[in-house]
Amino acid sequence: MEYPRVTADDIAFLKQAIGESHVSAGESNLDLHSRDESYHEPRRPDVVVWPQTTEDVAIAVKLAARKGYAVTPWCAGTSLEGNPIPVRGGICLDFREMNRILEIRENDLQVDVEVGIPYRELNNQLRRYGLFFAPDPGAHACIGGMIGNNASGVRTVAYGATRDCILGLEAVMADGEVVRLGSRAIKSSSGYDLLRLMVGSEGTLGIVTRATLKSSSWTRPSWRRSTATGRWPSRKSRCCFSNSTT
Repeated sequence: MEYPRVTADDIAFLKQAIGESHVSAGESNLDLHSRDESYHEPRRPDVVVWPQTTEDVAIAVKLAARKGYAVTPWCAGTSLEGNPIPVRGGICLDFREMNRILEIRENDLQVDVEVGIPYRELNNQLRRYGLFFAPDPGAHACIGGMIGNNASGVRTVAYGATRDCILGLEAVMADGEVVRLGSRAIKSSSGYDLLRLMVGSEGTLGIVTRATLKSSSWTRPSWRRSTATGRWPSRKSRCCFSNSTT
């Protein structure tokens, strides 16, 4: 399927609607958003937009839906699979300026964020509360990319992947409609589980702009885990040790 190129008039519209300093069709910016950390061939977008709010994202997506432009979300650009490469050109939405922590609810072990914040920076801020966001993909990943790819890492066995640590999302659909999925409740069995469907969809179902994350505690004993190894002279002694520790 062929996608049309973004016209100069539509680039001017985006600059007027979102802000001239937040929209660029400059050669250097197009090149910077043409590749990630993978081996895939670079492909340049037609224009790069740095949205500041969910409404900015909706404006760009509505324009793309009306004109048939391709849209590619972008966060840190550290993917090894080519996910953020705009292979069809169009509009590249760079979320790195939507990087705020909106609210930390220490007693609820929850935090509301915009998706452009790097997870390491988020954990630096959570550390003062004795909290951390468990998924650790090991790269300089942003929350948006982690949600899009359902990122996991070295702590997945203990805490689960990103999908297991998301309580709510705000996302923009392909027609520009803004939807909110999930809630602050830990358990909910009402309706379809669209929240978990959205996580890991790589932007094909919608573009996530905000998220409510489930954090973990360094300090609460019920959240602490330890591992030990040992040698026993016989199977019988090993079984006795196991029974005494359960």
